[in-house]
Amino acid sequence: MRKAVREFLALGVDNIKLSMTGDYVHEHMGSEETYFTLAETRAAVEEAHSRGKHVCAHARSAASVKLCAMTGVDVIYHASYVDDEGMKLLESIKDRVFVAPAINFPLTSCTGEAIPFGLTPEMAAKKKLKEEVEIASKAMIKMRERGIKVLPGGDYGFAWAPHGTYARDLAHFVNLFGFTPMEAIISATAWGGELMGHPDQLGKILPGYYADVILVDGNPLEDIEILQDKDRIHTIVLNGHVHKNITGEGQPKRVPKPTALPVMNADGSFDWKIKREVVQPIMK
Repeated sequence: MRKAVREFLALGVDNIKLSMTGDYVHEHMGSEETYFTLAETRAAVEEAHSRGKHVCAHARSAASVKLCAMTGVDVIYHASYVDDEGMKLLESIKDRVFVAPAINFPLTSCTGEAIPFGLTPEMAAKKKLKEEVEIASKAMIKMRERGIKVLPGGDYGFAWAPHGTYARDLAHFVNLFGFTPMEAIISATAWGGELMGHPDQLGKILPGYYADVILVDGNPLEDIEILQDKDRIHTIVLNGHVHKNITGEGQPKRVPKPTALPVMNADGSFDWKIKREVVQPIMK
């Protein structure tokens, strides 16, 4: 393990990712099974941290989350099946650890959006993706209540979850995880700056910070889903440079809001009323 990490560090990587668990889209190892031992995980983290590099992990199982917490992994992706012991460990290190559930991929696999690409909701349910969405959502609610930093992002770039649609995560945080719209925005901005190691330069609109700003037609605190409407994002400023600026006559074209996605009810049950239109594939 140390040899492998050193080889990657010699190639100039800034981050080591450990694939610690299986995944229900794979055939031979499920999401609740764990590849790594405590010694292996600790060795990887020690090697990376000794060179000032970060470690993240694909960790869905309860055991893998605990290994991450015990060894100092910086970012945990998924953590879907975390148990009470793992939750307590995460809470004890909440000042330094980040969790990114990457919920959009399993969620959209269950909504019919993947049908044109060969994955039906029935197939997704058989692979336990629907079950994982429900279990992971309840886990993220508990993490929010405990003050553990849960961030959006991850697992975009699939045909039915393409790049450029990341703002969907913010709606998932509100609809499934119990975040307020402001909390969801903070998790994507201020906490993102912390995760990147620049809490005094990124993620906030303050003197001395990089001028990364968007101007939106509407109030995302009233409707978080307007951030998915690119025509309502009038201005994009990155490091003080304007990359998009809608000015002049009239208002931009309004595109329909995303149709209904699953929502968690007050009793913890899920309402899977899927109404989203199936997108036809671009490729033949």
